[in-house]
Amino acid sequence: MLHCPRCGKQYPDNVHVCPADFTPLKADETLADVPVDRLIGRVFDDKYRLDERLGGGGMGTVYRATHLLIDRPVAVKVLSQRFVEDETAQQRFHREARAAGRMQHPNAVSVTDFGSTTDGYLYIVMELLEGRTLRDLLAREAPLDIARAVSIMLQMSAAVAAAHDAGLIHRDLKPANIFIAQRPDTPTVVKVLDFGVAKFAVEEQADDDYKTLTQVGTIIGTPRYMSPEQCAGSGPVSPASDVYSLGIIFYEMLAGVTPFNAETPLAIAFRHVSESPAPLPPSVPVKLRVIVERALAKDPRERFRNAGELRQQLLAVAQELGLELSGSIAAPLSLEVLRSSGAESPSGRLVIDLNTLREVQAAPTAGSLVTGGSPANAGPQAESFAPIRREISRLNIALAGSGKGKRVYLTVAAVVLIMAILGSGVLAARWWRGGNFAGIAASASPSPSPSPTATASPSPTPTPSPTTRPRRNTQRPSKIKKVWDKVKGIFK
Repeated sequence: MLHCPRCGKQYPDNVHVCPADFTPLKADETLADVPVDRLIGRVFDDKYRLDERLGGGGMGTVYRATHLLIDRPVAVKVLSQRFVEDETAQQRFHREARAAGRMQHPNAVSVTDFGSTTDGYLYIVMELLEGRTLRDLLAREAPLDIARAVSIMLQMSAAVAAAHDAGLIHRDLKPANIFIAQRPDTPTVVKVLDFGVAKFAVEEQADDDYKTLTQVGTIIGTPRYMSPEQCAGSGPVSPASDVYSLGIIFYEMLAGVTPFNAETPLAIAFRHVSESPAPLPPSVPVKLRVIVERALAKDPRERFRNAGELRQQLLAVAQELGLELSGSIAAPLSLEVLRSSGAESPSGRLVIDLNTLREVQAAPTAGSLVTGGSPANAGPQAESFAPIRREISRLNIALAGSGKGKRVYLTVAAVVLIMAILGSGVLAARWWRGGNFAGIAASASPSPSPSPTATASPSPTPTPSPTTRPRRNTQRPSKIKKVWDKVKGIFK
């Protein structure tokens, strides 16, 4: 097995150059030959203890460290010891610290400290990120879903736009320098890393520091993601060069491969200068293809002028396509914007129309795209994006068959009442037949005259002597019977 000394990945014996960074591969070292990192456990300036090696590159090594004064985990990038006497490497390291320190954006890695030890180690202290690089993500999941690719691109271009506003040109944008930070219970955040070869736009070409970093015949950047002017050295590097690199990355996220590939870096650079990229897959919406094609224009003047203009156009298209942009950064909506996007109902509630709200949010963006300036200078074109305030009138809806409904309710109530009366009558009748009603009815009816055979019986049964109680009962049954007859007459 062979491994890359720069990224540490392993490859089979028939691969001799790392496909990611084009570094010549080396054979695996035996356990006895593996050097021990002497910086593990070292404390820089009595503040930062290096705990673990996270990775390394051509310039230095990144360690997981602990800020001893506040007990906080941080990341420390240490310049390789072999560059201690290299003035150019030290200047580049200083430039990275200056450029990253100038960046104050949530999508750019933040640098908190810079220093040097007594024995010559230069280091940069940065925030510790948890997650993986975009290179690792593409290696496993490319091509990405359109909504996911657009969300990553919006965050990435936002950081690069902030760099352009600060007068910085990154010049080495590639998936390996894009970090997808993911922590538990928090949304994914894209971070732009490595401003080591960043150029300050205000610097003169004759500056000694600039000349040492861009020597004649030296290519700054990664050929697979470099602009044609960087590859050929035919013109000055501008923010449009970063736009081209963003276009290459966006193309790779959507298609799964970069538009230009070859066996050698020189052949890739030649294809950037002379060939057009292959069309994106048909599944990619047409408006997104137009954005990628404009970003990959050979002439810098035909591209977006900077990453901010690219992001504005991409955000407008994403909102038009209805993509959910969890990673986009938008200003909070004011109450006036919400009121202008909706209408107040008669009950006093504010009803928001999502389409109108999107038009209101896109109005400043559209004005900037039309005029290339602020929304105030958009002119009549911006009037088409003015929110339309809709009014909701009170509707009086007549319910069909309302009279029939009342009749049905009255009929049901009458039926229930009749059933209740019938039930109570049945219960009363059963009680009456089983108890006093039978005796009272017998006493009220005239008794038949005794027959002769009854007197001849040897043991006649003594009849109860008439008392006052039967007489009282003879009066009550007549009234109850009358009531009962009336009730029975009602239901006949």
